[in-house]
Amino acid sequence: MSKTTLNTTMRYSALMLSMCAAFGARAQTAPSTTADNATPAALERPVTSLVVERTDLDASGAVAPATFGGSEYNRDFLRGFKNDSALRNGHRDYGYLGTECFCSMESIEVLKGPASALYGNGKPGGDLNSVAKMPGLTDYRNITLFTSSPGLTRARLDVADVVGDVSYRVNAQAYTGATFADHNGRDSAFVVPVIEWRVTPDLKLTLLYNGGYVDMTWNPQVLANQALLSLPAQRFLGEPGNTTRIVDSTTRTELDYKLPNGDHLRQAFMVQNESYRDAGLTYDTYNHALADLVDQAGNVQRVSQRDRAHQAIFVSQSELIGRGKLADIPVEYLLGLEVGRFDYRYKLEVGAGSAINIYRPVYGAAMASSLDTYADQKYGTDNVVLYSQNRFQLSPAMRLLLGVRAEHYRDYLQELGEARTAQSDSLLSPRVGLTYQLHPRWIAALSWTNSSRPQIGAKSASGKLFRPEAGTQTEGSLQYTSADEALKATTSVFSITRKNVLTQDLASPSFQIDSGRRHSRGIEEDLSYSFTPALRLDASAAYTDAYVSQDTVLPVGALLAGVPKWFTSLYLGYDVTPAWSLGAGYVFESRRTATLPDNGVALPAMSSVDLTVTYKTKKWSIDATLVNSGNQRGFTSDGYVVTPINPREFQLTGRYKF
Repeated sequence: MSKTTLNTTMRYSALMLSMCAAFGARAQTAPSTTADNATPAALERPVTSLVVERTDLDASGAVAPATFGGSEYNRDFLRGFKNDSALRNGHRDYGYLGTECFCSMESIEVLKGPASALYGNGKPGGDLNSVAKMPGLTDYRNITLFTSSPGLTRARLDVADVVGDVSYRVNAQAYTGATFADHNGRDSAFVVPVIEWRVTPDLKLTLLYNGGYVDMTWNPQVLANQALLSLPAQRFLGEPGNTTRIVDSTTRTELDYKLPNGDHLRQAFMVQNESYRDAGLTYDTYNHALADLVDQAGNVQRVSQRDRAHQAIFVSQSELIGRGKLADIPVEYLLGLEVGRFDYRYKLEVGAGSAINIYRPVYGAAMASSLDTYADQKYGTDNVVLYSQNRFQLSPAMRLLLGVRAEHYRDYLQELGEARTAQSDSLLSPRVGLTYQLHPRWIAALSWTNSSRPQIGAKSASGKLFRPEAGTQTEGSLQYTSADEALKATTSVFSITRKNVLTQDLASPSFQIDSGRRHSRGIEEDLSYSFTPALRLDASAAYTDAYVSQDTVLPVGALLAGVPKWFTSLYLGYDVTPAWSLGAGYVFESRRTATLPDNGVALPAMSSVDLTVTYKTKKWSIDATLVNSGNQRGFTSDGYVVTPINPREFQLTGRYKF
């Protein structure tokens, strides 16, 4: 996935979150483009939200999380911490997302403040919620064809209609071809049907299914080795026979019943099964330190490796959403019960492999015939949760948000040939937010968010599982909306602490203990300005100071890997005529530490510009996009794996309504 493409061509809107999105439930109904009027009604949006709007969110068409680490839509990090989980239409996950087809997404919300912790993802600084394309359109049929200069082609179909009390929408996609990396290709197909049945005027049933597969070349990830970072982004150091296959099946069901008093009862289920496997030659990080991977002759050491994984997720959410009064104070409330189960099976096998020269690669090496098992484990969790989030209208100018999540969970971990280890615990995560209208054009907000997250899949030297990671965030924000609503600007200041972070056990260096702490603080600015009805600028900038505040090995004050201190994103759109429009996107990330602990390798500052032109009629449209128009070199990092940004690439997309 091209992180640069996502960052530079998306449009940002700084919104104060609506009640539905702020509560994290029924997020599919949350507005994607609603403007905030600077009136007391705007106080219904007490938490900052950032909504990503883009015609094509990703040229590859689907996001497959690398080694099941989580799906990263637009940034590797949110406010200084790894973005390793997300929400889908308000459903939580366990940090392991199945492959999501972007053909089915309407928008992506970046939740901040109390809303981000409602479903317990353990990220008080923010969370991502993908909003699906829902039925409701009448006699709608749309086909999209895409091609890129490396040779990737894609076809999408979007069909919707309303038949009596039933409405449906089907998105389907297939793509094939080459990526920008040498000897790398992808094949995939997905289908995402959605059905809404208005059983009675007060009862609605929604069914959604996401199913498909991805077959692609398994490309060894770039690591923080100076020789590897000096190579062109296209350089491939695996073997053309390296393979990855992902198969996903996810079903979501929701019943919504409107009570006579206007409240809503919501019952939702999610069932997911996904399998993943890869095989091929990759870097030998098992026997070599990062600095020693490449010898003086330019040969990188490799091993034969095979990974296999399967995950199964079940989540049930029962919610009551409504309005009422408490001691004559108007209150909007959400009460919920969540029951979930997550099971994960992972097996890693490693064997001998031949080196390859990084400057003059010669392919043809085969995998070893015999592989040794390095890991074979099962782990997961069961949980039962009570949660509530309530907003009180204290005065015409003031709103108070109070929420709490009480969770009881049971984790387990079983290594091959060992007895199963289990642990139970209870968590309490409160949060509070306050908004106040200082002036018809100004709204101030304060919030304190607490979150907890079980650490599944790891155990200490004594064989015990780890206590949950805990996080807290304090945030203040100020929003301004001009009288004509042409200018909207939000400034946010935040401070986040994460406790019980895993760090090395000095008594048993091969294991970890949960005594680490990490801290992040910063300031963010989101701005949207319409110079004229045809010319619009969306901009965001952030300063983030993320560092180690306590550890057994790492020095206090060490910067967290991969996190840029300065980040800027701009998008300028101009409608030249009703048919023609132009767009330009710019992204900048400052210099970053590549690994933690710091091995002396740094990722240089990077910037990139995307350019796009669109021609449209009532029936069809054509988009031509030049990704990374200056062909700049750059890298993103998740704190260990380094990903080169797309080199210059031409993309052409055509859409036709029939």
